[in-house]
Formats: sequence, structure tokens, C-alpha cells
Amino acid sequence: MARRRKESRLDLLIAAPWQISTILAFIILVGTRWISPSMVGGNQVLGSFMIALKPFGYFVAGVFGLIAGINYFRHRKNFSSPQNVPPMHHVKPRVAFVDVNKFDDRVAKVWEVSSDRSPFKQPESKPEEWSLSLLKQLEWKRFEELCAAFYREVGLRAETIRCGADGGVDAKLFRGDTPEPESIIQCKAWNFRPVGVKPVRELFGVMAHQKIGRGIFMTTSTYTKEAIEFAKENPIFLIDGEKFFRMIGTLPSEAQRKLLSVATDGDYLTPTCPSCGTKMVGRNGSKGNFWGCLNYPRCKQTFVMRETPV
Repeated sequence: MARRRKESRLDLLIAAPWQISTILAFIILVGTRWISPSMVGGNQVLGSFMIALKPFGYFVAGVFGLIAGINYFRHRKNFSSPQNVPPMHHVKPRVAFVDVNKFDDRVAKVWEVSSDRSPFKQPESKPEEWSLSLLKQLEWKRFEELCAAFYREVGLRAETIRCGADGGVDAKLFRGDTPEPESIIQCKAWNFRPVGVKPVRELFGVMAHQKIGRGIFMTTSTYTKEAIEFAKENPIFLIDGEKFFRMIGTLPSEAQRKLLSVATDGDYLTPTCPSCGTKMVGRNGSKGNFWGCLNYPRCKQTFVMRETPV
């Protein structure tokens, strides 16, 4: 999950619709100009204080009015041309929950909605065979589903974790009808860097807490030397992209075709929001293109966008 900066009240105000700042400016102006003087009565001390406070009240009302004006013209600019008009599914966002990769949340405050749901063009035809390149193209949630499906093909019962806080576990493996898992899986669809020792240690911590005897870490990327050494000292099996590709290749042809269908069903390129479980949308902010949740501003989950799938 991404580490998000703590939002200030000013950040929230700037991100809010211009009508909110307008209403606040009006309330402060009315309170300073008419309501406060009427409450003074004959109290000279309080009256002097209110007179001294008036310039500050006018100043605050002016600041809110300025923010309202900026937000109003920004709104007009964002939606004045056809390419910036959001699709209908952006007008009434679906109800969401609540946040991956290091990306400044301030970008989400000044976004323009892309006219396309996904900047990645889906292939005109589905891939007909497995390749390492295809494995690396899978968005993170589809990769998790593929990992679970693989272990089902080899005779284990696999249960994936729903979107939201997963507690460091993406899937659990069971043998037969036993209620307790024999292994837990952590998946990382990373292609921009190798998996370091920290997430592998975290998996081991979850194993100890849940009293699970074996952990499996799966990634489309590779592992650092420190991560490999740590796994050797503990009951953790590391599976990188190339190894997983070879493992799929050892299955019968029918099982390979079944996994290929799981991997490429529908939109397998656009990332899924970890909090909401819906496909994310391509957006443009002050720091460039990024993936944002369809349910913004209820959900502020973001992903850094790669220009093209690897």
C-alpha cells in the first residue's frame, strides 16, 4: 500500500467544489459585518474587540472567496472541452471503501479525467500461448488469481483474499478438507524493481503469528540477494517470474490453456483498486499520468502508471 501524506485542511478545501468555499466566505462575511456587532450590546470592551476583529474577518472571507474563484475557473477549464468531459460512470461514482506505489496524493487533488477508461489498448485477440512477457503484463489482482489457480491445478485448495487489508496474505493453500492452511502466499506483480528482504521478512512474521509452517512468495520480478538468503534460512519458497513461467510449462496442455483463460479473461492490463475491487482509470495530474480509483474522492488510491506494459 502506498504511504500517503497527511492531508491538511487547506488541501481538502482546495480539492472541494467551489460552492463550498463560496458558502464559507458568505457565512464569515455576514457574521463579521452584521451578526457579531448585534451581539455586542452595550459592552464597550467587547465592542472594541469586535471592531479590532473586523479586518481579520474580512480577510478570511476574502481568502475563501479567492479559493472559490480559483476552483470555479479550474472547474470551467477542466470541463470546457470535449476531451475533458468525463464518461457517465464518473458522474455518479459507485460506493467505495478506502490506499500502491510511492505517489504523492496531492496529484489526486488537481486531476483531469481521461476520456478513456484505460490508456492501455486491449489486444484485439487473446494470446494463444503462454510467454514470460504475458506474465509480466498481468495487473496485480489478475496475477494473484493466476497464482491461486495454478495451485488448484496441482491438486490443492486455494482461497484468495478479498480486496482491502489482506494482512500480508494474498492466498491460502489447503490440502483436502482440512480447515487450517498448510501454506500462505504473498504475491507481488512488480516489474520495476526486485523484491527486497523486507516484504519477505513480513511474510515470515505473518507465518509466525498465524502458526503456518510454510510461506510462498511469488512475483513477476526477481529477488535481491538479501531476500534469497533470508528465505533459505526459513521455510519460505521464492518463485520469481521466470520460475513461475517454467512451472506453468510443466502442467498438462489442458491445464495450461485453463490458466491462460484465467489470466486473459476480460481486461487483464488495467490495475484493480486494492480498496474497492473496481478497475482503475487513467488520469492526468500535475506530476503526469497515473492510475486513480473510479470512486475518487471517496477513495484516493493511486498507482504510478507505466507508459506501456512491459
